[in-house]
Amino acid sequence: MKRHMGGLFNSILARVLALTFALLVLTLGVLIAIMQTPVSGRVFDRAIGESANSIAELVWLIETSPPEAEGAILSTYASRSRIAWVEERFANGLAPDRSRHALLTEDATAVSERLRARDIRFDAVGALELARRSGSNPNLFYNSASTLHIAIGLEDGRVLNIWLAPSIIFTEPQYAPYFLLGLVLVITVLLGFALHRVIMRPIRALEHDAERVGLAETAMPVSETGPRELRQLARALNRMRLRLDGLIREREQIMVAIAHDIRTGLTKLRLRTDSKDAVPVAEIEPDLVQMERLLSDMMAYARAENPLAEHELIELRSFVAALAERAPQSIEITHDSAKDPFTIAGSRLAITRMFENLFANARAYGGGWIGLSIARDAEGLAVAVEDNGPGIPETQIDRVFEPFFRGEGSRNAATGGTGLGLGIARAIAHTHGAQIRLSNRPQGGLRAEVHFPAAIAM
Repeated sequence: MKRHMGGLFNSILARVLALTFALLVLTLGVLIAIMQTPVSGRVFDRAIGESANSIAELVWLIETSPPEAEGAILSTYASRSRIAWVEERFANGLAPDRSRHALLTEDATAVSERLRARDIRFDAVGALELARRSGSNPNLFYNSASTLHIAIGLEDGRVLNIWLAPSIIFTEPQYAPYFLLGLVLVITVLLGFALHRVIMRPIRALEHDAERVGLAETAMPVSETGPRELRQLARALNRMRLRLDGLIREREQIMVAIAHDIRTGLTKLRLRTDSKDAVPVAEIEPDLVQMERLLSDMMAYARAENPLAEHELIELRSFVAALAERAPQSIEITHDSAKDPFTIAGSRLAITRMFENLFANARAYGGGWIGLSIARDAEGLAVAVEDNGPGIPETQIDRVFEPFFRGEGSRNAATGGTGLGLGIARAIAHTHGAQIRLSNRPQGGLRAEVHFPAAIAM
């Protein structure tokens, strides 16, 4: 679980989310910083102009209403961007400001006229100072980057205090669309550069590694670094590299083996024909047959994973049983109790070649008895070819599928095989979605089981 969570946090999605969150936090931090600069003065002036009428009306209501209504008036005035309260005297730090005084009283209304002769003081409170004041007086708490404190002297000598927390985002109809468009554009550009640096750089590094990857043992593999998805892709490329390397080496071994076997046959023919006497055809016929069989098996092996024949529907139970009945040697066939058919789409020629190779292998290396069992279960259909021969050493079971591999003396070229039969059978099985597994029977002999999974049944 811990490893899974670690991989999740190192994924491309996690990086995109982290970048987006970091960029939004950065944008908020920049906006807060801007409010601590002289730019905030322009914002405060705009806020004064937009709030002048409501401030003048608040002063008029407090001075003309009974004292018991004062609390309700102040509470009604409060909103997300402003708060008001009354104190006995002016607080420290406040100072007159003629330009802002004029902005507050510029409207030619009777309410505004009442403020022109008043003592009005101002103070811009930054984020740190605002937090300090709010901490000392929770009733005046306001969550804002910067606040304008306006203090107005009332007729009874008390002071009306107003905190305005203007938004740096323009909300007026003539400016709002352009401001929002510019803000989105800036965030998009910054996010694009950040994504390019965090995500595209590992992709380019992976591309660079893939360009210079080689198949030799000393070649450098693709580096498995970066986000989780790119590491998985790099591992897949490295696995593909190993498979390609194995295929190339297998083809090299095949070519070497072909050259060796053909050269051996040609040497035998040359030795027989070097004599002055005529050579009977019967003496050279076995060597020609062996070389022809080798070339035929090589063509079958090369085409096994890419059969040219079109696929057709094949009911495997009856098809394999019919192949066993036509075999040159008697084969004991055993069916399970299931009667339902098992039909797949495949090549009749290829499947015939696969089972004939298994029959021939059992006939050549077994002890004279060949058995065929056909059984179906929930996982699929299992067709097993068995013999009672010497079997195969456990260390060589996986190697017998390699081209031209020959084990102990009981399984050598003298028996007439080319060493490609099991390799051809396995390649055909893979092409049809099946697997071949070899195992030694407890009572002696070899068991070659072809398992067709239930998922491929029609």
